[in-house]
Amino acid sequence: MPVNLLLCEGGSGSPDVRIIGKLLAGLCQVTPEGGKYGMGSKIMAKRYVQGNVVAGILDGDFLKDWENPTGKPRVWQSGNGLHFGWCWERKEIENYLLEPGIVAKSLGDQAPDKDLYLQALEAARDRIADYQAARTALSANRKRFKNLPSSFGPERGKEKHPFPDALDERHCREGIHAAVANHQEDQRIQASDVINAYERFLPECRPQGVRYQHFRYAFAGKDLFLAMDDWFKEHGFQGAWAFREKVLIGIQRTTEDISTWEPEWDQLRKQIQSGI
Repeated sequence: MPVNLLLCEGGSGSPDVRIIGKLLAGLCQVTPEGGKYGMGSKIMAKRYVQGNVVAGILDGDFLKDWENPTGKPRVWQSGNGLHFGWCWERKEIENYLLEPGIVAKSLGDQAPDKDLYLQALEAARDRIADYQAARTALSANRKRFKNLPSSFGPERGKEKHPFPDALDERHCREGIHAAVANHQEDQRIQASDVINAYERFLPECRPQGVRYQHFRYAFAGKDLFLAMDDWFKEHGFQGAWAFREKVLIGIQRTTEDISTWEPEWDQLRKQIQSGI
């Protein structure tokens, strides 16, 4: 049975609901439910009334064990095999808004030069590589129901996304220690465990590493945006979030079928139509 209600992360005006709502228009209702924690319970509560026509989709997040992209959403299921819905292959929705092909299609004549844009995107990758290893290590050491933050640093923009001023290895280690020390809910988390994980993830996030090679999937899109903030301003886009908004508006206004823009978007439509 096709899905007719899909729950997603974010608020009423979030990039998630704006993109997914456009993608699935005419197929199902898309409802933002805020954070991911507890979304499985919300799905089950709605299924109790509506049946298996309710599902959800989550950010891909930082994978503890790397999986190469396949071009389709990952299945999201509980430990006992209950199918809740899907997870994006990429870390978060912003990763799609940075994808060169999607940028070009959404902005048209206003899109930045392709070669210059790719160079800036790769420079952002290099700048945040160690920080992504730190965020992956923090994420991998979360305890169930205890949300150890996976980012640190000053809050940026209206969404107050934490992003540090210094992104090198020394400052990442300091940030890990501070994040664990400030995390009062679960004392079972040890800074040494997170540092050990950080050292394991560093080679994967640096040149020649598998996450580095797949950075447009593995690295956080919001961090890539912020690392390119000055570049966007220098090229007439008034900063990272202004550029993101232009891409979002372009996606919402296009008359094209955006499922053709990204293989994973096409696959999600097909999954919605085939159902749980």
